[in-house]
Amino acid sequence: MEEKIESKKVISEGRYQKMIAASEDTIDADHNWLITLSDVMSLLLVFFIIFFAMSRVSGAKKETVRSNLTSTIQSTPRPETAPSQALETIQKDMKAVVTELSLDDQVMIQAKNQEIIITLKENVTFRTGDAEILRGSMPILDTLADLIVRYPTFAVEIDGHTDDQPIHTLRFPSNWELSVARATSVLKYLITTQGLDPARFTIKGNAEQRPLTPNSSPEERAQNRRVEIRMKELNRS
Repeated sequence: MEEKIESKKVISEGRYQKMIAASEDTIDADHNWLITLSDVMSLLLVFFIIFFAMSRVSGAKKETVRSNLTSTIQSTPRPETAPSQALETIQKDMKAVVTELSLDDQVMIQAKNQEIIITLKENVTFRTGDAEILRGSMPILDTLADLIVRYPTFAVEIDGHTDDQPIHTLRFPSNWELSVARATSVLKYLITTQGLDPARFTIKGNAEQRPLTPNSSPEERAQNRRVEIRMKELNRS
C-alpha cells in the first residue's frame, strides 16, 4: 500500500515539474516578442533623431545660400547709366536734332517727373483729320528710335491728342478714333521701319480730354492737336 502511494507521489511530482517547465517556456516566448518590439521602437527613435538633425542642417544651408545670394545681388554694380544722366542725354540729343531740322517751333522736348516728353505738333506729323505720318516727322522718329535702342530700360508711351472740334468721317467717327489712330501710326512706324520691340510700347488715345490750352482760338486748337511720346525708365526691383 505504501509503495503505491509513493509511486503516485512520484508521478504527481513529475507532472508538476513538467507544468512548471511549460509555464517557463511560455513566459520566455512572451518576453521574446516584447524584446523585438523594443528593438523596433529604438530603431525608429534613432531614425527620427537623424531625420530631425538632417532637416535642421538643410534649413541652415538654405538660409546661408539665400543670405549669400542677397548679398551678391546688393553688391553687384549696375552698369546702366543713372536715370538722371540718361534723361539729360536723351533730352540733349533730341534737342540737337530738332534744332538741326529747324523744328523748334513744332517739336518740344521736356524732362520732368523722371521722364522725357517729346511733343510733336500736328503740322509736323499729320494732315488735319488724318492719321498718316508726314515725311517731315520721320527724322525725329528715327532719332527717337536710336535712343530707344540705346536705353533698353526705358518704356515708351505714345499718346494721341486732338482739339475739341468734332469729327464725323467714315474712318474716324469721333476724335477718340482719330487720336488712337495717330498714336498707332507712330507706333507702327517705330516697330516696322526700325524693328523695335513692341513689348516696350503702349499707346493711348485721349481725344480732346487733355488740352494744353483752352481751345478758344484756332492757334490754341493747333497747340492741342499733337502726339506725345513719353520715355520713362522701368522700375528696378
